[in-house]
Amino acid sequence: MKKDIQERLNYFLENVEILDKRAYFTISGEGEIKRKNMNYSFPAIFFCEDDELFKEIVNCEADKRERVKIKKIDRLSNLEVEKLSGNLFKLIIKGELDFAKRYAKELALRDKEQFIKVLFNLSLMDNISFNKPLIALAMREYLKSHSWSDEIGYIVISYFTKQRYDLNGLENAVGECAESLEPITISQIAYKKVLESFEYVNKSKYREILNNSIKRTERDYEVSEIEKMLIKGIKEQ
Repeated sequence: MKKDIQERLNYFLENVEILDKRAYFTISGEGEIKRKNMNYSFPAIFFCEDDELFKEIVNCEADKRERVKIKKIDRLSNLEVEKLSGNLFKLIIKGELDFAKRYAKELALRDKEQFIKVLFNLSLMDNISFNKPLIALAMREYLKSHSWSDEIGYIVISYFTKQRYDLNGLENAVGECAESLEPITISQIAYKKVLESFEYVNKSKYREILNNSIKRTERDYEVSEIEKMLIKGIKEQ
C-alpha cells in the first residue's frame, strides 16, 4: 500500500514543536563536547515505507522538555535572489537561526530550485555523520508537491544552524580522488545522492570527503532497521 504522505505530514505537524532541539551542540568549561543526533522524523515521512515504523520514529524522537514555540516567519521581499542565496549561506554557516529562517523562506518562495541547491551545497560541506544531506533530500521531496510551511522550514533550518558546522574535512580535502567507493551507511548514501543532484564547484573535494568516510567505516558495520528502511526509500526516489 502506498504511504499517505499528507497523513504523515499531519502527524508530524501535530508534534512539530517537540521534535526540535534547543541545542544540538554544547561545550562545557572543561572542553567536554556533546552533540545530539539529527531527528529522523522529517526524512521518515518520505523515505520510510512502513507507517507504524514512521509513527514509532516520531514518538521516540518527540520530547516535551525540548518544546519550542514556532512563530510565523516574516518575509524579505525587497532582496534579489542572488543576495538571498549568499546571505542564507553565510547565516547558516554562522548558526544564525533567526535571520536564516527568514532568508530561507523568501528564497524558497522565490526560487525553489536555488533554495534546494544552497541547502545541498551546505550539507556536502559538513561532517557526513551529521546527516544534513538526508534532511536536505527530505526538504526537496516535500517541496516537490507542497508549498512552503513555516513549521517545516523552521525544523530544517533549525537543524542546519544549530548542528554547528565541522568543516575540517572540506578544509583538508585536495580534490584528488580517482576512485569511487560504494557507500555503506545512510549518511553516506544520502551524501552521494545529494552529490549527484547538481554540479558543484567543489565536487572533487566532496567526492574525496565521501570516499574518506567510506574507508573509515568498519567492514562489519551493521545497518539498523531504520537505516535499511530509509536507504530503500532514498534509492527509490
